[in-house]
Amino acid sequence: MIFVQGTMHMAPDCLDEFRADVAAMLDKVKAEDGCNFYSLVIEDEATGLVNVVEQWRDDAALHVHFTMPWSAEFFAKYSPKMLASTVQIFDISGEPRPLPI
Repeated sequence: MIFVQGTMHMAPDCLDEFRADVAAMLDKVKAEDGCNFYSLVIEDEATGLVNVVEQWRDDAALHVHFTMPWSAEFFAKYSPKMLASTVQIFDISGEPRPLPI
């Protein structure tokens, strides 16, 4: 299993359109084979801070995600408007366990 996690800073003037485009593709992404979780959330309108959290079955599923038409169009449209990113892929191994509370 892999996680994609981090933050992006988007140009604040594109956030309304960004939010609408995320909403339009969300169900398509979540229905992709191997997508366990997908979330892009605008955390701070003023700075364009977006929180990214995704969980995928494996690298192959994530690779297919990047080739889907909605993903390719989204990346082409918003990559030039991304001012900074800390998004990384994390390999996760082992069994899940409950929180210690």
